[in-house]
Amino acid sequence: MRVWMKAAPIAVMIALATAGCGSSGEVDDLKAQVAEVTAERDALQQQVDTAAARHDKSAEVKAAVEALLAEPGSSIPPAELAAELASYATADAQMVDDVFGGVGMEQAWYNTLSGDLDATIDTIHQWISDDGTQSGSLWIWRGSNMQGNPFELIGVNIDSHNEEGLITEEWVGYPYPDAYVNGAIVGDGTPTTITGEPWEGAAAE
Repeated sequence: MRVWMKAAPIAVMIALATAGCGSSGEVDDLKAQVAEVTAERDALQQQVDTAAARHDKSAEVKAAVEALLAEPGSSIPPAELAAELASYATADAQMVDDVFGGVGMEQAWYNTLSGDLDATIDTIHQWISDDGTQSGSLWIWRGSNMQGNPFELIGVNIDSHNEEGLITEEWVGYPYPDAYVNGAIVGDGTPTTITGEPWEGAAAE
């Protein structure tokens, strides 16, 4: 991202630009123009550098969260795991679920992975914006729901990040009717896996 070329020294630029100029007023005008262009260049470079730094910090946060979620059969107690995941967000950040509403990140992670259910999040694809202000993931939420019934749901989250890369808000959505998602978590679960396979067949494999 750092592709801005270094400008020639201002003294050289002025010498080239003012060659053949007769009046001191014209020279002063050219000096002012060079100074203005140089300031604009420096400001643009600062924007590029800031965006690159923010992108890198957001990428580090996202990688840390994904590493925790990918840990198979995590030995970390559920409450501690939720707290560690929430540590990559600001203190006032919320996970805003399109079906279940918004709640603080630590409580949201606890509800998502443990609490009254036993579940995991398996990430399929993820992305980060060039300036690091947003990121997102496509994932499968699967496990046993509040009634002990199996469920699998595809979902997506879109995160907003601050200058330090920390998550300030996470929006979560699903490609299903609200009633289907609600039933998957608090009712009968889902009738099949995300590929449409009955649970009896999936268990036999």
